[in-house]
Amino acid sequence: MKLKRVVLNNYRGICFAELGLGSRLTLLVGENGSGKSTILQAIAVGLGEVLTYLPGVTGIGFRRQGDIHQQGGRVAPFTRITLETTEGLGWDRTLRRDRSQNTTRQIPSPLGLKGLQQHLNHQILDPANQGLPYTLPVLVHYGVSRALLDVPLSRKGFPKEFCRVEALAGALEATSRFRRAFAWFYFKENEEQRLQRDKRDFDARLPELEAVRRGLKAMFPDLSEPCIKLRPLRFVVKLNGEEFDVQQLSDGYITMISLTLDLCSRFATANPHLNDPLAAEAIVLIDEVDLHLHPRWQMRVVQDLLRTFPNTQFILTTHSPVVLEGVNTMLKRAILSSTPKQLPSALNQIVSLPPDALCAYHTTLKSLQSLLDPEEKLLEDHLIEPFNDVAAIFDDLCDVLAGRGVPMDA
Repeated sequence: MKLKRVVLNNYRGICFAELGLGSRLTLLVGENGSGKSTILQAIAVGLGEVLTYLPGVTGIGFRRQGDIHQQGGRVAPFTRITLETTEGLGWDRTLRRDRSQNTTRQIPSPLGLKGLQQHLNHQILDPANQGLPYTLPVLVHYGVSRALLDVPLSRKGFPKEFCRVEALAGALEATSRFRRAFAWFYFKENEEQRLQRDKRDFDARLPELEAVRRGLKAMFPDLSEPCIKLRPLRFVVKLNGEEFDVQQLSDGYITMISLTLDLCSRFATANPHLNDPLAAEAIVLIDEVDLHLHPRWQMRVVQDLLRTFPNTQFILTTHSPVVLEGVNTMLKRAILSSTPKQLPSALNQIVSLPPDALCAYHTTLKSLQSLLDPEEKLLEDHLIEPFNDVAAIFDDLCDVLAGRGVPMDA
């Protein structure tokens, strides 16, 4: 499942917005309060119906207060989120202001949920009930709270098993979920140890756990040997050969390790039967993908995500022009892919991102403007203007200092 289009009607601060989504990547760029996070949350609400329909998990929905658009002290009659997939499947979710007849008359007819439910029956529930193979799509939303590392202090309350649908438990709530991923890793390590004892082979590996290790290695080439240790309970990794409790690492490492561990464990839980669970289809929403990252990491973070999860549709927000330049690098690599010249090895390692797999928008509460130049097939950087203002102020200060004869290094 991948999304083609999303429409917001009267949702929070946005009166109306319609945007197409890239099959691999959609970027939302704008100032604080411009509606980027609102769009992500709207998509999460729309996808929440998928989780709600499946047994054993519950998706998020509308809040009773604050989700219906208000302007001039008046609350709109309704709010609606409409989603359409690349296969032409469409559904919507609606919250009414009230149940009066007058309000009902102001609400357009909905698409409803029947088409989605029939799709889920055909693709997931019917095969599952008949014992046939099926692929469970991974749908996940990460908010800025992912930077908070919720490390468990004891093993009390850890689940005793993780069924496939557990991959979607709490997946659309924009909260920190390191505790869940920690418990999963601990459970699977114990399962792997039992496997080694049964086979009398200490080199035996559990495929799901190996998938997570590969994902962590792909995102962090300098990290190795992730594992759970006891007394005290902690998640440790080796960084350049030296062992660290993950809590000893920088905020940038913590933020990305938490996200990567949770995401990889969900892929492995959802589709353990696949040769490469990380290659399953997924939709992943990440608010402020550049959170706590050094500019060097910002440059490559999107590329690392696309490489590690090759069939995932990422919908991201960012404030960073460095992230945009990183995406431009991938777009330029796609252009070079059509040339017969042999590229240096460093350039060959860059992920190729075709322009038709990308959508990017500069957001405000009233409008969305595409950032993709139709001729050059590269992103225009609308964030540069504020930086130019800063540079202009600096130049003015330099001129004043130069005019007074004050040395520039004073």
